[in-house]
Amino acid sequence: MIKSPSRQHRVPPLLVDRLSVLADPRRRRGVRHPFVAVLLVAACAVKAGARSWAAIGQWSRAAPQDTLARLGARTAGALRVRVAPSPSTIRRVVIAVRPADWRT
Repeated sequence: MIKSPSRQHRVPPLLVDRLSVLADPRRRRGVRHPFVAVLLVAACAVKAGARSWAAIGQWSRAAPQDTLARLGARTAGALRVRVAPSPSTIRRVVIAVRPADWRT
């Protein structure tokens, strides 16, 4: 018989894994940023202290390239520069995510 691990020894699922099971509520036309990347940018901004949509947008614009790369932000141009989602994109995506999807 195998004893189940105690609560303190369980490894929680990674945030990326949890977010990747959510359905993308956006239509395919015009989608430029990966769904999970937009949610990760918003989550990191809030974790860094952002408390408004404007603050989340400021954090995303000021995020360094290596941070945007780790969050999965899209690349643009011949130099493959990472581009953060705009504040309005972040707001639309976060609002469109249904809380019921988190339970899956």
